[in-house]
Amino acid sequence: MNQHNGATSLAEGQYEFKTDVNLIFGKQCLEKTHVLRTTLYSLPVWKTRNPGLGLSPFKDRATGVTKDASIIDGEVWIFGINASLAQGIVAAVKIASRYYNVKPSVLLSDIYAKNLNVEGENDMANQVLIRVNKNLYINTCKALADAARQLGISGKLNFYVFSKNNNPKIPKPDLVDALQSGGADSVVTDEHRSRVTVGNNQGTRHISQLTNFHLATLKV
Repeated sequence: MNQHNGATSLAEGQYEFKTDVNLIFGKQCLEKTHVLRTTLYSLPVWKTRNPGLGLSPFKDRATGVTKDASIIDGEVWIFGINASLAQGIVAAVKIASRYYNVKPSVLLSDIYAKNLNVEGENDMANQVLIRVNKNLYINTCKALADAARQLGISGKLNFYVFSKNNNPKIPKPDLVDALQSGGADSVVTDEHRSRVTVGNNQGTRHISQLTNFHLATLKV
């Protein structure tokens, strides 16, 4: 097994809905040995949504980063990270790369996101929601590329996205357009669908569903 096989997951929600970072195209799996998971939620808020889950909180002040972090099931979780801002991604990767003692490129070679949605979605009309979600994907792609450059990474980044082709919050044509507008050289969709469990932003409900799996290639 490759000892330097890593991945980063963006915008995680509740623990039981965490994104599958081992999935690759063709319904194949490649187990990741070094996993960074980021979430927009603060550590106190996230803990209230996951009562009883064992945490090992820490702060790596040697990196100059003050973000809360924890080891959960052998993976590094970083809290309070906005995936559409490069500085947040840089901070999270610095902490995780020091913890695993690997180069930042190990963690950012494969990046995963599941149904990125803006907060307050229930108060928006469909077309408004689609537009703001497109901007979210555009800004996330740009932030990933910018963060990679700041971390001295060059080459390509694989950005995997779980999102149904008929997702009313951002249908496939809008998703593809957003990823390309964010700098993706190519966007392809796996011919196989995958089953995932998703929850809403409030954490009040969840469903298991078949969804589509897309790959955007970002060059840095």
